[in-house]
Amino acid sequence: MTRAARWGVLAWAAIGVAGLAYIVYRFLLYPIRIVFPPLALAIVLVFLLGPVVSALERRGVRRWIGTIATYIVFLTVLGVVLAFLVPVVSDQVAQLGKTIPDLISRAQIGIVKAASKLGLHVNTHDLFQSIQRNKQHAGAFFGRLTSYTFGVLHVVVILLLGPIVAAYLLVDLPKLGRWVRALVPPARRPEAESLGNKLNTALGGYFRGQLLVALFVGVASMGGLYLIGLPYWALVGLIAGLFNLVPWIGPFIGAVPALFIAFTTPVAASGQVIPLRPGWPMAVGSAVVLTIVQQIDNRIITPRTVARNIRLHPLTVILSLLVGGTLLGLWGMLIAIPVVATVKILAVHYWDTRMTWPPKRDGKATVAETDSASREDESEPDSEPESIVQPLERR
Repeated sequence: MTRAARWGVLAWAAIGVAGLAYIVYRFLLYPIRIVFPPLALAIVLVFLLGPVVSALERRGVRRWIGTIATYIVFLTVLGVVLAFLVPVVSDQVAQLGKTIPDLISRAQIGIVKAASKLGLHVNTHDLFQSIQRNKQHAGAFFGRLTSYTFGVLHVVVILLLGPIVAAYLLVDLPKLGRWVRALVPPARRPEAESLGNKLNTALGGYFRGQLLVALFVGVASMGGLYLIGLPYWALVGLIAGLFNLVPWIGPFIGAVPALFIAFTTPVAASGQVIPLRPGWPMAVGSAVVLTIVQQIDNRIITPRTVARNIRLHPLTVILSLLVGGTLLGLWGMLIAIPVVATVKILAVHYWDTRMTWPPKRDGKATVAETDSASREDESEPDSEPESIVQPLERR
């Protein structure tokens, strides 16, 4: 009966928390949603660069000096990579914007031929009308796409404010930790510190691991696709690396542009080391390259970086991605796994510390357990009968 009552209280508490969370999101967080992308980027940078700054601090380097040095090295490496990558990707985006109508036309004509071989009829009049429309609008679409991707004001705000906020957080992280620790009652501090360490290990390891995985997948995909002569290899590799940040679903999304270009391109790109003809040979080669990259990631890199920090069942991951994508689109899919992992850690901690009766902390009995034990001791009979003890006390 007591357990059922506790479950009832827990259920009503969960409903109340969900309702309160919706009210807070709808009327407080949603109006100021513009601050969350820079804050999210800042948190990722803190998880990524925090261990380096802390290691320098342990070696006697002041924290603000360590932060500046880490930023200089990080921004230098990032600048070198972007200096090589941005011109290549920009050139390939411009070329793809010019050739995408012809690629779409070749793809649609190929669909008609494949359907006719299977005995299926396709309305060619409507098909060729759609081809003409695609030729007229595809270039403008890619022009708008690049404009929206690189020229929108909020992207600039995110890229500028995110590192600035991260720098302040990195410098003042010990002070923030002491401030949060002071808010916790002294009796609860060991428990809060243990829970905070678990969350820091899981989320920090996840972010660092995902960025390492995305970097490896992007670079390896670019190299492999360049060897087989796939046009727009840098753009396709960049897309594969970025979408690999979304677990399970991202690799399949990243493979779609590679297969589309391989089937529809008329000629291979320059620098081809492995001679493959456009069409089925290049599509199979692209699939083999991306599969090898994903197998190296799944069997070597991810188990040592991400999987050991985030222990979630594959079904939980898939459902979390679907829910996150439905609610917040691509951003929801990116943050779904960290949110679910945080909820799991909190739920397991609550179950281990609160759902046992009487609850225990750090191997010591709580006040409730002590009171229960004292009541049990009082209810037990003494070693001497009351009839003997009372006469002795009268004497």
